Amino acid sequence: MAGLTIFGLTLSSTLLPPFKILIVLLAVVALLTWLLWRSSIRIYSKAQIALQETLSQPPPAHGEKAAAIPALLREADLQALTIGEHSMAARKLIRELALRTKTGASVVGIERAGKAIINPGPDEELLPGDQILIIGSAEQLVSARALMA
Repeated sequence: MAGLTIFGLTLSSTLLPPFKILIVLLAVVALLTWLLWRSSIRIYSKAQIALQETLSQPPPAHGEKAAAIPALLREADLQALTIGEHSMAARKLIRELALRTKTGASVVGIERAGKAIINPGPDEELLPGDQILIIGSAEQLVSARALMA
């Protein structure tokens, strides 16, 4: 083992700095380690506590909604509408309705034949019997309902 160590040091001697500089660098590293030891332990313990708290929280039950509503959505309302056979929205793409452009409201969900489509894209077709969920202010929802009647 000693022979391998000497062999490794001999091969790396061309890469290592001169002996005096190496000693100064080792002293600087030792001093920094000694100075930052307590702060490193504090950071490590805070991270460990945060991780334990995160992992000890039970996961939300299936279908359970978040308790707090972000401040941005406090002025928003949700409303469900059913697309009738003779509705102007029947058999049209969300893009073709231009609901957001005309009223400010947006389609955020579709329930079709017991299946939910969350956050549908603009190329989703609305079919008679679909129940859609729209979001917007009270005025926007009134305009959207009138447009789709």
